[in-house]
Amino acid sequence: MFLTPDHLVEKLYLKEGSRVADIGSGSGAYVVSLARAVGEKGKVFCVDVHRDALHTLHDSMIKAGYLNTDIIWADIEKGIHIEDYDLDAVVLSNVLFQLENIQKALKEVSRVLKPEGEVLVVDWKGSFGGIGPHSGHVVSESRAEEELREAGFRVRERLPAGDYHYAFIAIKS
Repeated sequence: MFLTPDHLVEKLYLKEGSRVADIGSGSGAYVVSLARAVGEKGKVFCVDVHRDALHTLHDSMIKAGYLNTDIIWADIEKGIHIEDYDLDAVVLSNVLFQLENIQKALKEVSRVLKPEGEVLVVDWKGSFGGIGPHSGHVVSESRAEEELREAGFRVRERLPAGDYHYAFIAIKS
């Protein structure tokens, strides 16, 4: 079973007008769910290091009629152009295993989140014979939780995310 973004996004405390970033948005698996959750008055920032993926995502969001998304080409470890304390939530899906410095990225996430802001973390449980990331890059759920605690977050809820992924929501302390 693979995870579905809709059932994970609905666990976030998002409402009409909320502001959220999907960091590592790629092709936008979470963006439509987020855009629906925050409504026309809200904003979804789609952040990725892959410019081509962002162009494709932008075009598909416009065609689908979602005008509440902004595209940001950036590397979370180097900083993103979002104001301090601007966001209600951040999605980090299949991102941790790609980072060189998880704490640096989480410091940036903390900077853009409001106090008590939420982070939805979804990542691979293993490499699964090459379906997932290289086994040396997998970030276990316990390590992910520890990294977030070290960065000043507390785990609010663990979520079902299918056979290949783990998921949890952490709150900025």
